[in-house]
Amino acid sequence: MRLNNQDSQKKALVFACTGAVFAAVMAASLLRGMFFAGEIYPFLTVWLVLCGMFCAWGQAASALRNDERRDHVLKIAVVNKPALILLGCPLAIFVLYAWAGLRGPVSAQETADELLRWAFYATFALLAYFCAADRQGARLLAAIWHVTGMTLSLSALLAVCAQLKLPYAVAYTAAPEVSATGARLAGLLQYPNTFGAVMVVFLLERLFAAAFHVQRAQSRAAELGAGTKERSGKNGTSGREGTQKGREREVTQEIWERSGKKGTSVWRNKQREWGNAHGIIERERSGKKGTSVWRKMQRERGVAHRIIEWEWSGKKGNRKLRGLWCSSAGGRPLLRMLPLFPCAAALLLSESRGARLAAALASAAALLWPRQLCMPLLLAGAAPVAAAAWRYRQLARTGLAVEPVSGLLLLAGLWGAALLGGAWLCRRRTGAAGGWHAARAALAAALWTAAGSAVLLQVSERITGPSSTVAARGLFYRDAWKLAAEAPWLGRGGGTWRSTYLAAQSRPYVGSQVHSGYLDLLLNLGGVGLAVILLLLLAAGWLVAAGAPRLLPPLLALALHSAVDFDWSYGLVWLLLFLLPALARAEKLHHAAADNSPVCPISAKSLPITGGPGSLAAEPVLAPAALFPVHAAPAGATDNSPVRPISAKSPPITGGPWRLVPFAVQHPLLRVSVVTLLCGVTLALSVLSYQMMKGDSLYKQAAGASHREERISLLRQSLQWNPRQPKAAAALSRMLPEPEGSALLRKALGYAPEDAALNWELAKRAMRGKHPGTALYRVRKGEALDVFNGVKRVEAAEGMLDMSVRKLKDGDELGALQSADAGLELLREYRLLAEQEGSKGLQHNDRRFGAQKEAEGIDLRLKEARAAACYLRTAMLPVSGEGTEPEVEP
Repeated sequence: MRLNNQDSQKKALVFACTGAVFAAVMAASLLRGMFFAGEIYPFLTVWLVLCGMFCAWGQAASALRNDERRDHVLKIAVVNKPALILLGCPLAIFVLYAWAGLRGPVSAQETADELLRWAFYATFALLAYFCAADRQGARLLAAIWHVTGMTLSLSALLAVCAQLKLPYAVAYTAAPEVSATGARLAGLLQYPNTFGAVMVVFLLERLFAAAFHVQRAQSRAAELGAGTKERSGKNGTSGREGTQKGREREVTQEIWERSGKKGTSVWRNKQREWGNAHGIIERERSGKKGTSVWRKMQRERGVAHRIIEWEWSGKKGNRKLRGLWCSSAGGRPLLRMLPLFPCAAALLLSESRGARLAAALASAAALLWPRQLCMPLLLAGAAPVAAAAWRYRQLARTGLAVEPVSGLLLLAGLWGAALLGGAWLCRRRTGAAGGWHAARAALAAALWTAAGSAVLLQVSERITGPSSTVAARGLFYRDAWKLAAEAPWLGRGGGTWRSTYLAAQSRPYVGSQVHSGYLDLLLNLGGVGLAVILLLLLAAGWLVAAGAPRLLPPLLALALHSAVDFDWSYGLVWLLLFLLPALARAEKLHHAAADNSPVCPISAKSLPITGGPGSLAAEPVLAPAALFPVHAAPAGATDNSPVRPISAKSPPITGGPWRLVPFAVQHPLLRVSVVTLLCGVTLALSVLSYQMMKGDSLYKQAAGASHREERISLLRQSLQWNPRQPKAAAALSRMLPEPEGSALLRKALGYAPEDAALNWELAKRAMRGKHPGTALYRVRKGEALDVFNGVKRVEAAEGMLDMSVRKLKDGDELGALQSADAGLELLREYRLLAEQEGSKGLQHNDRRFGAQKEAEGIDLRLKEARAAACYLRTAMLPVSGEGTEPEVEP
């Protein structure tokens, strides 16, 4: 294939963007799902620079192409409205976070983190959608998807069965309501619930892909079987001869209808013209001219034709050709079902009830439309799910502890059995009796029943019994709704729940995550941000349902499970969510024609290939059974197809929800300005990410430093690079003297006004000062930002006691009395709150909040200090008539 300079530049750009997408997904998988912002700063720094380079590269290629065409217009690929919404919503979220940062958020650090994240998500969505338009890019996107799924599932299973060194890959707990086995698989994400949700996404994608293939193969077999019988009955000949003659008659009839004439001369003229055109195209695409190339192509096409003929006719032919057919197509169902067992096993070992429920609901919702998929779905998933359930039962008895060698061998054996069993259940038999189909269905139903029973018996107590985690989520949601009412429209910036939940919680639970992606966005960006996210999900669902309906269940599972957990705090989840519409677009552009039509008819857009009965021109062509259906492409889909169709350009689709929306920048200066602005924004964000990376790195170095002076120097440098991080400011303030430390804390509170740690550092400094009123104000504000913290309340009472003692030593009896009264009042409030929480029981009291023994001793000492202050104050007051000289009468 010959490529000119423009095509080579476009291909190079596609491959570069696809490589960037692959690097992003792999980085998200290996960096614990991109949950911790401090771990992704280096990657975001490089990523944003690359995005700026891609933008400049695309502009240069467009300018070169436009100069050659004398057209000074930057034209962007025509897309539909749902696609514009999908690609525009991440940019809208980015703008909302930028506006929140300008308004004064509750946490400038968290808002900057979310700003960088959504810049990353927006650019990733654009790159993935761009790559899906190219056939090679679409194939690479599909490969990226499957490599990611296999990496996540196999790494987790190998951590159990082969003792692969993965930190926190298995989460252990002694609470039976949290885990039925005492151990849950968390994989690279280190959180079982989100790991289970991700495994559901990959499992449903493969399961519905296999089901679609089975249903399509069965329908093709039925159509071809019926057609063979019909033609054979009409012609009175054998199956193959009848089929051949019937197809020849169909081709002849279609050509006569197209020409409007009937006769041998018309047939010969059409054949001669189309044969000449086909020969020219073949020679041009092969890059060679000569008879040998033509003969070789005809020979290869003749072999393929005979293979298809024998497959359709049900006859057995030459062993060599039959082996070729089996090796090329027989292994594809096995490869198609390859990820089913590891994903199912990882899902079961995660013990995520929400992920399983989301999978069931998403599958049920998807099956309401194509109900004919129920039986293929039952056949495709029976063997892998049964094998996974058996392995889960074995590992559940030992708490996920297994010998490495035996565990690995058993895992490989079950995987192979699941593949062979699934392929056997899903294989196609042309003309088979109905009893065979009934037997397969009964066996598949038995396997599903056995698998479900084995899993339910193990986790029945967690399902039927009371769940503390579900009740805790109810508390989170109630407190989050009350907090959201304070800023219902635009929210309070990034990290609102993490920064304020200690002040908003109604019980002393531990939960820095609200366990609902929708509520988290409502707190951060208010109703406007939540509306944008819902619009994004609707656009993604529309695109997936229109392009590849089999990808709709994974998308629904992500949307459902994110409502009850903090999946959206993981960058990997957002990348998968944006990959699904891109894969749907790729399948619609490059695979839909091959999938939707089992027989390719002769049309004006396809040229017949002459050469007698061995020619494929007059033959129906099977849709290619690709390794993974999403990245197979039919002939004529793109410029890389074997035969280029000669036809006029198709008119644009107008009207309806899929009306095309063109976008172009007309003026050259405006075009350059837009590209320059985009490059400048990405460069500025890259610099911001680099600054935050340096600040976080210096803070970690300071935490490991042994000398005080070195630690102070590193913390100062850290704050110079990133003054928004409150933890560095709080750590540095503890090592600075009073005026400088207080000034540093007040400056840091400008970036995080409701940070509990910063406010408490100010309260401690105020208690070491000379003003009881200021100290009491700071203490009450610090306690209000961390209500159920018994240590702080005892520390506050002790600080007021120390202030009272200092006042007594300085001779300030009034100040000592005020300090002692303030300490006693703080202790009284603490006791009342502890008694109130104690009456509610220990449930949800994760922080063990209650009355401490130290409080009793402090209470006695405060009473003594108050009594001493009262005594000294009374003793120092002058009595009437004493201490004055008597008046002398004149």
